[in-house]
Amino acid sequence: MTIDATVHKTYNDRLLVRDLSNNQEILVHFRNANRFSVGDFIRITFNGQMTRSIPPQITATSIQRIQRPTLPPHSTSSELKATIIQVRRSSLLVREIGTNRQFIIDYRCTCRFRIGQRILIRYETMFFNLPPNPSTIIAIDITPLR
Repeated sequence: MTIDATVHKTYNDRLLVRDLSNNQEILVHFRNANRFSVGDFIRITFNGQMTRSIPPQITATSIQRIQRPTLPPHSTSSELKATIIQVRRSSLLVREIGTNRQFIIDYRCTCRFRIGQRILIRYETMFFNLPPNPSTIIAIDITPLR
């Protein structure tokens, strides 16, 4: 059985990934998992057994890097206008303008962002994929205050 995923965190012998088909986080046990990097697109082969833990866990028999998957025809580009509430090392806590919903946006480089900035997050959507996750973010732009 195979899963296409994007890497969210790496450890010596495991990866935390997000399944591209259903947006589910999975902990993958694999020898030398640290050779992969956050943001890599990978294809995981495993025996089909998955724990019922949170997050679910599998043991991979092989993992290979793959090209960024092409989006299916039903995918579109969406935008989220938000104000930054908190800046973390690799994520932003934002409040959506208009609805006041809060989201944690995982993003590699948050050093250019400041609390109170308004931002426009452009991301690829598959069905109704909110909030955006790192595998779907196209860009985050700082917008002028209005």
